[in-house]
Amino acid sequence: MISKRMFRESILLMLASTVAFAQVPTAIDIERARKAFAEAQQVSEKEGGQLWGKTLYGPMFFVDPATRAVVANEPDAEGMLHKEGSVYVGTLPQRVLVADSPTEWAGKRWTMLRWPVPESTLTRRTKFAHELFHRIQPTLHLDAPDLPNLQLDTAEGRLWLQLEWRALAAALVESGPAQTTAIRDALAFRTHRRQLFPEAAKSEASLEIAEGIPEYTGLVAAELDLNAARWRAVAMLTDPDLSITFVRSFAYTSGPAYGLLLDQRLSGWRTKVTTQSDLGDMLASTLQSPYDGAAIVPAEARALSYGKSAIQIAETDRAATAEAVKARYRDLLVEGPTLTLDSAGRFSFSFNPSALISLGNAGTVYPTFHVTDAWGTLDVTDGVLVPTDFSRATVAAPSDINGPHLQGPGWTLDLSPGWQVVPSSRLGSYTVRKQ
Repeated sequence: MISKRMFRESILLMLASTVAFAQVPTAIDIERARKAFAEAQQVSEKEGGQLWGKTLYGPMFFVDPATRAVVANEPDAEGMLHKEGSVYVGTLPQRVLVADSPTEWAGKRWTMLRWPVPESTLTRRTKFAHELFHRIQPTLHLDAPDLPNLQLDTAEGRLWLQLEWRALAAALVESGPAQTTAIRDALAFRTHRRQLFPEAAKSEASLEIAEGIPEYTGLVAAELDLNAARWRAVAMLTDPDLSITFVRSFAYTSGPAYGLLLDQRLSGWRTKVTTQSDLGDMLASTLQSPYDGAAIVPAEARALSYGKSAIQIAETDRAATAEAVKARYRDLLVEGPTLTLDSAGRFSFSFNPSALISLGNAGTVYPTFHVTDAWGTLDVTDGVLVPTDFSRATVAAPSDINGPHLQGPGWTLDLSPGWQVVPSSRLGSYTVRKQ
């Protein structure tokens, strides 16, 4: 099982050796970066450590993905950056993967953010606080495993998740007995989904800690007051982007909702939450048993009150379209000839979490993917098949395996010196090996 720390570090971490830095390219507007640092610090000061007892703001740098230009808010511990005005500049080594994530580099743990930052003020401030929290997350012992939730790429999984969201929205709007009823409904829908997918409880709860709590922190820190945060959470719950997968992105919607409700109903919950916690169970503990003395209503019956029929129609249509996409990827990455790149111990990757496609036991398709390892760098623009343990990447086979730069349908591969593509045991397929 891949841990939260391993997962995030695999996305962002490769310790850089000492590299002499050239003059920083002009891809990042230094004055704009300085103002962005000031804004991130303001967001942190406004939050004031009230949520977690720790300051969010700390070592932080922006990086331009194309040029790898770096602008940082403070010097590094190894003298690899040089001062320019009130900021520090340099170039990020190729071995450090570019991602919105914390990274250990040049003697410090930083918050790394890709440049440019979002134009929307609230989106930008939320992102700042979210990513700043990730830097301190291990110190709070909330570095939960970042587990995939393939059940949320099914019509039934998405249906009951959206019903849970609608009930959570009602709970955030209501108070008193009406809020209790809405919470009871949300938890009933949550329980029903997990009865349909018995393995889902652990992976969903873990991702809500891993990414849901950072997003809750980002939302509360970015908004001017709790009422604004509450209404923004309601908007997220009632008007989600239905074009994306919920396999990983769901926690960014569920986390703030549960966090805000726990703030209302369970004093001190942030000092009790752990990597093993289930935010739904914590919220359920605020209800008298059974469910505030009210009769337990079957989830199916309550679902009608939250517009189940309309959601069901939309998800049935989406599933039909998605099946055609899955069939294409099965032909390309499972049935057809492939190139498989096994982890050589330095498997470091980044991807878009809102576009994942589950092929069941065969693995998950990542439409876009960037991975580096000892064998080189793989860039994917049209599908790579990855197992849940991230032990390998499989793409469609290339037509030519000669040379250090290879390409195939929707991907390019730059091999490291001493590595080559060779035929595998499967007819027409290939793998990589060191010469």
